Amino acid sequence: MMCLDVGCGKGFHAALLAENFPKSNFTGIDVTLEAVHLANQQRKDNGQTFDNLAFIQMDAGKMDADWENKYDVVTIFDACHDQMRPDLCLKEIYRVLKPGGVFGMLEVNGSSNVYKDKQEMGLVATQMYGCSMFHCLPVSSNSEDALGLGAMWGKERAVKLLKEAGFKDITVLPTPQFVINILYVCKKD
Repeated sequence: MMCLDVGCGKGFHAALLAENFPKSNFTGIDVTLEAVHLANQQRKDNGQTFDNLAFIQMDAGKMDADWENKYDVVTIFDACHDQMRPDLCLKEIYRVLKPGGVFGMLEVNGSSNVYKDKQEMGLVATQMYGCSMFHCLPVSSNSEDALGLGAMWGKERAVKLLKEAGFKDITVLPTPQFVINILYVCKKD
């Protein structure tokens, strides 16, 4: 199975998956070269020599043209909202996913409504808006056409962008282990 982790950062999730699924191939991409270097260095420091794992610097909004219909599974862990253009990122994910392939997106379970989020999440909402303001928004605002959605971009907006990307089969699931998150599971027709 061919698997892609978008916005892989230091490669934690991709390495964990590669270790547990040795018959599958994993590629982690991140827009920052430093993250890719850290991912590779961390693998080396931990003695991980997986032949089924590679990290590449790449903008998720402009993936390789020859990746069309390449991946069986694509994941993105708390990183879609950090993309300068999450809309283009999701369209690219749809493009590189094989027909019948599955896309899993873990994101913060916010609503884009500060009042509602504070009522439902309490102080956690305050923390997430703070993290969003000081990390997510600056990271995602590095181009003139950046959307700058932030971590609390909301389920409604996420589902809208997933549909605009081409996904029709979208399931939204709670994540009991991480109550501040929500999991979007999408299948490509």
